[in-house]
Amino acid sequence: MAGGSGCRRGRDRAGHLLSRGLGENFDRAAVFRALAQGLDLAQVRERFGLSKDELLVIFQEVADYYGAREAGFWRLFCDGASRGNPGPAGAGAVLSNPLGEVAAQLARYLGETTNNVAEYQALLLGLQEAARLGVRKLQIFADSELLVRQLNGQYRVKAPHLLPLWRLAKNELQNFEAYTISHVPRAENRLADELANQGIDQRPPAR
Repeated sequence: MAGGSGCRRGRDRAGHLLSRGLGENFDRAAVFRALAQGLDLAQVRERFGLSKDELLVIFQEVADYYGAREAGFWRLFCDGASRGNPGPAGAGAVLSNPLGEVAAQLARYLGETTNNVAEYQALLLGLQEAARLGVRKLQIFADSELLVRQLNGQYRVKAPHLLPLWRLAKNELQNFEAYTISHVPRAENRLADELANQGIDQRPPAR
């Protein structure tokens, strides 16, 4: 099995730069159009107000995208939410094929639980759907640093109520030929977050 530590470091660096203003609404395509028109790297940086590191992050994002596409990797974004922590909770997951097409958007109400439990349940929701679709290679992205580091072996699972979920997740991961687990900033996980909140909204009305 492939771990996610190397990929995670790259995403952490990218996330730091995104937090400085290079957000998901930045027109990355315009950068490549400018290069295609003959501008050199210095001119592109000046036109778009980019630092050298920010431009490198854009190149790395494109390399990661096409590398995953050519290798046949699917992408799973997952997120859990709890209003009150503990409180009404939901799980959300988005699964995309190697061409970048969304294959599944999932939302589920979890009842009353904590945010950390909801994060694990969201991961399990996405992993089970990926296995059902016959996915063999998977890149997993979550904005829960705790979940990512526990599954990558960087943190011990100390909370007794999380240990069974951790074991379930590790077992589900055995269904895949290769996988990575990476942390992303919350801004890059917006759709999964919206689905998690939709899951909470699915709770039955109080009697």
